[in-house]
Amino acid sequence: MSLHTEVDRYESLTPQSRGLWDEARRYMPGGDTRTSVFWPPYPLFFTHGAGTQIWDQDGVPRTDFINNFTSLPHGHADADVTRAIQDAAAKGAAFGGGNEPQVRLAKLLCERLPSVDLVRFANSGTEATMNCVRVARAFTGRRKIAKAEGGYHGTHDAVSVSVKMSPALLGDAADPDAVASTGGVPDGAVRDTVVLPYNDVENSRRIVEANAAELAAVIVEPMLGSAGMIPASLEYLTMLRDVTQRHGILLVFDEVVTLRLASGGAQERYGVMPDLTALGKVIGGGLPVGGFGGRADIMELFDPTQGPKVSQAGTFTGNPVTMAAGLAAMEKLTPEVMMRTEALRDQLVDGIRDVSAEFGVPVQVTGMGPFYAMHFTDHAINNFRDAADVDQEFKRQMFLGLMNEGILVASYMVGSLSTPMTEADVESHVDALRRVLARRTE
Repeated sequence: MSLHTEVDRYESLTPQSRGLWDEARRYMPGGDTRTSVFWPPYPLFFTHGAGTQIWDQDGVPRTDFINNFTSLPHGHADADVTRAIQDAAAKGAAFGGGNEPQVRLAKLLCERLPSVDLVRFANSGTEATMNCVRVARAFTGRRKIAKAEGGYHGTHDAVSVSVKMSPALLGDAADPDAVASTGGVPDGAVRDTVVLPYNDVENSRRIVEANAAELAAVIVEPMLGSAGMIPASLEYLTMLRDVTQRHGILLVFDEVVTLRLASGGAQERYGVMPDLTALGKVIGGGLPVGGFGGRADIMELFDPTQGPKVSQAGTFTGNPVTMAAGLAAMEKLTPEVMMRTEALRDQLVDGIRDVSAEFGVPVQVTGMGPFYAMHFTDHAINNFRDAADVDQEFKRQMFLGLMNEGILVASYMVGSLSTPMTEADVESHVDALRRVLARRTE
């Protein structure tokens, strides 16, 4: 059965989403205000969610295995998080000053993250990484940064380089070119960004050392998220820590996604300590948020009592509603809860592999913690280029097929388990995949 058939099924299930999308196109370019949630022939429009379920405009329920791109660790409308939001909102949405939930969330993060002495808040993961880059340049007096090929760190200019592009545009795999990944990125930003081959220890070390005198920071996801939940090897992260320390370069971990890998994030799980950490998603309890922190001597550049040397502001930064929601969400993310969710994820991975083998379809499943990604290929997935080298039409067929069977994942076949999920949810995902693959032989 073809991709065309899955598209037909999708369109028959979602006529009201199609109608709303047609209306949206009159007011927003392409009917869209968030590129990451557009997929052809048109995206879904959602009305509400509860726990593990989400309903679209046509009233079709689906089990949500992406949870707004990993930002809802406890699923939709969690009672404790919702209560925290309601209580905070009833007292006022935002103030021109500090608030107690802000202090409590900052304390929790500093206590949990082994490398973070001081923390600040922002309104998005993009702002978090942007401020990490800015303070790294101020602290070191250097201009350039290095990032891993395929690494997504938000949408500011410095990091909008070599992300989600055809590998044919990116040059030699061992010595990647820096290429703007969207229109509007100035040439200067591209020149100031050095690209490293992810999980390639020797070539990345060589490139960092060749540019060391100009590098303010190396920023890396300990697990490439949007590229396909591809974990870094311990050897790779250890090398980056060693080479940056030797050359006075700051190491920045983007833990916007990977904070859920352990109580203290990926840095705790790997035992590798960065100088700065960017945060987002789960620390806002489902509301817009960003955060960043690290060594006291670096973070003190933001101290308003001493200047500051680096300014950072934002009208809604650290607002009490988001802070209360984030605190409620983080307090529920205990080590025991994380272990249980990871065990369910392991069960899901086994099921995906078994069903794929049943139908003779090669698959690689990557990820850690509650995160997973399905790559329908027989070659190992170690970096962005490996993940890009798959049958894109088949991937799209699997995405739409799963959606037609009541399972929502990201369009690039990435998923994230929420804490209310059960073995029944995992089994429904596996059974849905079986039905989709079975249609291929009809």
